[in-house]
Amino acid sequence: MSSPNASTAGASMDVPPMDRRAPADLALAAFALGCFWGPDALFGAQAGVVRTTVGYAGGGTPNPTYEDIGDHIETVRVAYDPDQISYADLLDLFWGAHNPARAPLKRQYQSALFPATPEQLEQARASRADVAAGHNGALRTEIIEDTAFTRAEPYHQKHTLRRHAAVFDPLRAVYSEAQALADSPAAALANGYVGGHRAPARLDDDAPRLGLPAGATEALRAIADNRSRA
Repeated sequence: MSSPNASTAGASMDVPPMDRRAPADLALAAFALGCFWGPDALFGAQAGVVRTTVGYAGGGTPNPTYEDIGDHIETVRVAYDPDQISYADLLDLFWGAHNPARAPLKRQYQSALFPATPEQLEQARASRADVAAGHNGALRTEIIEDTAFTRAEPYHQKHTLRRHAAVFDPLRAVYSEAQALADSPAAALANGYVGGHRAPARLDDDAPRLGLPAGATEALRAIADNRSRA
């Protein structure tokens, strides 16, 4: 499935090596901590996170969309390898990435945890209690069980990466189908870099796994360097 053209990077590419080797036995977890664009990049940058998907959860309104979200919450769903990163690690990332005591502007941006298993539910409750004990003010974070997840529209998936055509376009040329592109582990990792959540020095090891054309790799390095100095 090689790309016939990736003009912005000056070369074509094949399916990224990390996508071909992605593990099949993954766990799922979902988190809401405000607008889902930033968390999509944050979680995608983490070692052990394989895929990220943004969408809507936590409400009862049927068939939510961005234009008609009803009582749902912007959410990022994470597919991760539990041998590399634990749910407890993801919870630590969640709590450290936002202020859970701040009232959201609207329910769409509510802080929430969506445990997918009884074990996740137990850990979510315990972590919330620990954070609350050391926090000034009541936490706004909800723990919502047994909720459906609806994928957001394609233009929301890897939104930060989409703003950087030199990196995004080669991946889009490989994955012409929107869901395949959104589910690409390489897209999740590249999104983490352009979001400023992964150290530029790590690109030396990550570049062979990403499999981007040389021009796209250098563009990604420059973006990551700029974000790390910002």
